[in-house]
Amino acid sequence: MGAMPRFSRREFLLGAAATATAGAALPTLAADEDVIPEHREIVVPDLDPAHDGLRVAQLSDLHVGSLTPVERIAAAIATANDFRPDLVVLTGDYLTRDPGGVTLMREQLGGLKAPTLGTLGNHDRWVDPRGAGAVLEQLGYGFLENENTTLSLRHAPFTVVGIDDLWTRSADPVRAMKGAPAGSRLYLAHVPRTADHLAIWGRPMLLLTGHTHGGQVNLPLLTPAMRWLAHEPYIEGLYRVGKVQLYVNRGVGNVGLGWRLNAPPEVSLLTLRSGAVDPLAA
Repeated sequence: MGAMPRFSRREFLLGAAATATAGAALPTLAADEDVIPEHREIVVPDLDPAHDGLRVAQLSDLHVGSLTPVERIAAAIATANDFRPDLVVLTGDYLTRDPGGVTLMREQLGGLKAPTLGTLGNHDRWVDPRGAGAVLEQLGYGFLENENTTLSLRHAPFTVVGIDDLWTRSADPVRAMKGAPAGSRLYLAHVPRTADHLAIWGRPMLLLTGHTHGGQVNLPLLTPAMRWLAHEPYIEGLYRVGKVQLYVNRGVGNVGLGWRLNAPPEVSLLTLRSGAVDPLAA
């Protein structure tokens, strides 16, 4: 897989944003630190009527380590539990750079009370994918590596398809979907641009992702330029990509910098609704 790069494109661009912030002298703008609960209702075609109103909590990009306060991770887990979800999903990047982060994962990421499933992100792949996956399983969470699993939620089958990290060329949607039964489905991946690959199938899907941190440092003019340079068109919130509904979570942790600006940490509660998606709604 090769040596872990010293700086990723995203971290380089975050550093550029921090430099620009300092040069612009913006002392009155405080970094975003509080975890924000985000609530969305999303219509999912082919959802079993038994799953109408199903509550899915999403956490992403926890990035255990020195740049992410332990207290923030604890608050994020408490927020997810307070939602009383039917299912919790984790969309990658538990690690940052230090292989010792696997131990921090074990210490900091436990305590989720609902059935929990996770996929890996690019940092997990760079640092210790086997270790990260093993810790998820030790904590009692499911770990999906280009595969799917079917749970019984509200007394009806509900399938979760976990697609691996696109940045490290680990994603294999065909393999991930192999054998997945028809009916209620939810797709997980780390990188939002996975939606472009799924859209080729021409089927209605709901894909939950993270990776972008909502930009982490958002400044007028500079952030759109950074998005273009990083080839990241989907930054936060809900998008339509063909027939794919894509939700991009801002994540909990930090990378590159120990702070955020206009991109507060997020734990999302997505309430799934049965019905037909309005083709004009986007």
